[in-house]
Amino acid sequence: MVGAVVVGQVWAVGVCAIAGVKLPTVSLERFDDARILQDAVPLVYADTGYISSGGDVDHADSQFQRKRYRRGLLLAKFKGRPLVDAVRVAPGDEEMGVRRMRMRPDVEFCELDTLQQRAFVPDDPLVAGQWHHAVLGSFSAWDVAPVLESVRIAIVDTPFQMDHPDLAANTDEGWDVVLGQPVFSGAGIAHSTLGAGLAAAVVNNATGVAGIAHSRLVPINIEGSLSDMYKAVIWAADHGVRVVNISWTGGDSDTLNAAANYLKEQARGVLVMAGGNSDVPAYATNQPAIFCVSMTDSADRMLSRSGLHVDFAAPGWSVFSTTTGASYGYGTGTSYAAPVFSGVVAQIMGINPLLSADEVIAILKQTAVDRGPAGWDEWYGWGRVDLFGAAAAAAVRLPHLTLVGLDHEGVHLAADYYPDCSYTLWAASSAAPPQWSPVIDALWSTNASRVLIQDPNSAHLARFYRLEVRVR
Repeated sequence: MVGAVVVGQVWAVGVCAIAGVKLPTVSLERFDDARILQDAVPLVYADTGYISSGGDVDHADSQFQRKRYRRGLLLAKFKGRPLVDAVRVAPGDEEMGVRRMRMRPDVEFCELDTLQQRAFVPDDPLVAGQWHHAVLGSFSAWDVAPVLESVRIAIVDTPFQMDHPDLAANTDEGWDVVLGQPVFSGAGIAHSTLGAGLAAAVVNNATGVAGIAHSRLVPINIEGSLSDMYKAVIWAADHGVRVVNISWTGGDSDTLNAAANYLKEQARGVLVMAGGNSDVPAYATNQPAIFCVSMTDSADRMLSRSGLHVDFAAPGWSVFSTTTGASYGYGTGTSYAAPVFSGVVAQIMGINPLLSADEVIAILKQTAVDRGPAGWDEWYGWGRVDLFGAAAAAAVRLPHLTLVGLDHEGVHLAADYYPDCSYTLWAASSAAPPQWSPVIDALWSTNASRVLIQDPNSAHLARFYRLEVRVR
């Protein structure tokens, strides 16, 4: 399902059902009364999504998980009262109680007493040695914005160790542009294996380290000529690979810039290359479709070649990752800053598959940490990339499904409009578990920024809705 996401999940109740519903009687008790919490057990599950006082809908989380909450208890803030109060409701009436409380003019907010969770920390035992995750905000990014699509990253080099225990589960069959045949296995070299692990070593598998992206890895073998690299990028684009990492020199090549443009047009992809260490000559130009990455250390100091070609900076000094022999080790160089950046790009694309390559780069520019002179500079480019900031920005741009009206003609919904996408509305009569069916006779209209949807069959029904958005 390339370039498709399912968004929203709202609970819409038909007008006739609303007119006849019996709203729960509630009694108020102060939240600081310890007996309330003692009496509120056990925890049960709540359906995500319910109508708020403003007529909008609180969205389900992006993975449509149901929430656990305390039975018989709501949390509400009344206008003019300094503290949050507990609202008693009959067990089973919690969600209807929230709807009722949100319609009261004397209530600032009301919500279920849902069970929260710790911020995500992977169980990979060696992740503490990967300082770059703290700099980039990886853990927070993984927690706030889950991946909706696993984007593929090509590692163009001598193939990495494909059966490494921290890479194998994320590795797909690759391609050898020299011999013109598939790559199924390889002992690997340290250069490519370190890079592969930095980009997308398996996260939370109780093994070794964690990569930046929840992505797939594709090895592409080259001998090192520009023609090899060109063929590698073209093959990747033709096979749906959206991020191509080449940790070699050549970022000033017109030939590779042409390949990068093909990658962007064919696969909505991005070509990432090493910015060059201090022992190589500076490039005289910045190729607009190639993104060259300089190297920073744990203090955000830039320690590699500066020049017009630099687009972004990323950690690359003494970074810890997978290496050959099913082992782990350190590496330093823009050869490793590039796959870190590639992992960030792939993660952003996975969080919001509807984003084009240009939109992903725009988000990275907007959220990068500007460590050099204001704006672009020849040391950091647009700044040191920030995974957490970019992930949050990408998630915000996902289309949101909202309820805009209920009348005798049915339920009226709206979502953000993407002109290059197709939309499908799905409905279910229950959320436990939902049985989704397409609404084949939905009525659609659009304006500059919104797509408007009417379900003419729902005037007398209670239904859940989901919206599938697919890139054409």
